[in-house]
Amino acid sequence: MKKAISVVLALLMLCTFSVPAFAANQTPSVYSSYSIPSGTMRMIAHSGYAAVAPENTLAAYRAAGASDFWGAECDIHRTKDGVWILMHDDTVDRMTDGTGAVSEMTYDEIRALRIDAGSNIENYPDEKVPTLSEYLDVCKEFGLHPVIEIKAGADPDTLDEVAAILDARAEKDMCVVISFGREICVRMKELMPALPVYYLIGFEDVTQEDIDFAADNGLDGMDIHVYLPDDYVKAVQAAGLDIIVWTIDDIDNANRFYKLGVTAITTNSLTQEEPEGNGFQRLWWKLRDFFYQLKLRLRAFFRLDETIS
Repeated sequence: MKKAISVVLALLMLCTFSVPAFAANQTPSVYSSYSIPSGTMRMIAHSGYAAVAPENTLAAYRAAGASDFWGAECDIHRTKDGVWILMHDDTVDRMTDGTGAVSEMTYDEIRALRIDAGSNIENYPDEKVPTLSEYLDVCKEFGLHPVIEIKAGADPDTLDEVAAILDARAEKDMCVVISFGREICVRMKELMPALPVYYLIGFEDVTQEDIDFAADNGLDGMDIHVYLPDDYVKAVQAAGLDIIVWTIDDIDNANRFYKLGVTAITTNSLTQEEPEGNGFQRLWWKLRDFFYQLKLRLRAFFRLDETIS
């Protein structure tokens, strides 16, 4: 009966898009960021401060640097001529005025494009697709820890190029690498043993074997999805692994993972007020998170989530 009620409540959430209220002991920063009560859990800006400026742009990372984030996450792809650039998707279509797969375009072709989508794009008419090195420069300027997602489709044989870029930086000890690609995680750990490497994972079909993979290959932790249940979090911790959680855009989940003792959370925006930026994007974030919650509740109701023993 309780499970049935939970499912009904989840359905009712579809009609509720209000932003959660702040707890009384939380103080806003320059951009009204969520303030961790004790300061022990780190905050990572997802794709830069994506609620303020277009994702994966230097403007977004400067906005993150102007706030109180510990780190700033980016997504990297390799161009046809071997330049590592920031782009979430495999193609440039969604974020620029051009079209084409990143891997089939030269750096000069991509650099000629203009970013024409994202939060408050009207305030950033001249943004270009940045390189990994330019992103690292901005992180250094603001003291941000670079959190670099190497997309799962990357060729492991090209990762020595990424390692060389990071190894040449004086601030290399501040860098973190994350990836959904198992070969990528293992290869980066081989190339740079001191580099923190986290295995990225969602909540669909996760198993104890996923945790064992990270632990057995000497990875530093796992970067898990916000709607993984508490038992999974505790199983990751029991394996001696650190935890980053993606992507938390509500105060309740931020507080939940703070109490569970995770290392860091990644967020688009945790604010007192409605986030700035494109209204459709905000609605998409809320719908996406709602359906993740609904799927999790349905999995629990039909006993499909019993993957961690």
